[in-house]
Amino acid sequence: MKRFRLMVPMLVVLRLLSSAGTVSAGQPIRLGPFVDTYQFTVDCGTFEATVSGTSSTRFVVFFDTSGNLTRVEQIVRAPADLWVNATSGSSIVVRGEFQQTFDVGAGTVTVVGFRYIVNQPGSGVTVQEVGRIVYADPIEETILSMAGQHNVAQENLIPGVFCAALA
Repeated sequence: MKRFRLMVPMLVVLRLLSSAGTVSAGQPIRLGPFVDTYQFTVDCGTFEATVSGTSSTRFVVFFDTSGNLTRVEQIVRAPADLWVNATSGSSIVVRGEFQQTFDVGAGTVTVVGFRYIVNQPGSGVTVQEVGRIVYADPIEETILSMAGQHNVAQENLIPGVFCAALA
């Protein structure tokens, strides 16, 4: 599943706002939904996995009374990314529904909801990235705090965890 980082979408939002003209001080701006359909392949070592899905993203952008950007909220729904083991044909469905908030002053990103969850017939929940996590930076490399169940809180863990679920 693709990682829904806030940095790139936030830059797109800021570009849209800069072309929209003067921002009304203190008034949030709502953008979207933006629908993204994607397909890609992941190298799982002994096999390749094909991934396909569609996500819907909305933004709410907040400003202070002077019109300065203070916060960007990104609301994501990715109801059914399909991961398929290209060798065996086994598959998993990865779902996500969460909100990411970038606090401009603090420089932090907070993710609340379920970013990744996998339910497998006969096994129940096998992968969870559920709850709340606060990152110290917009690129989500340093974790400040976590609450909930977290199997893939760091991006580098995603391929290994999902490939293991397909093996």
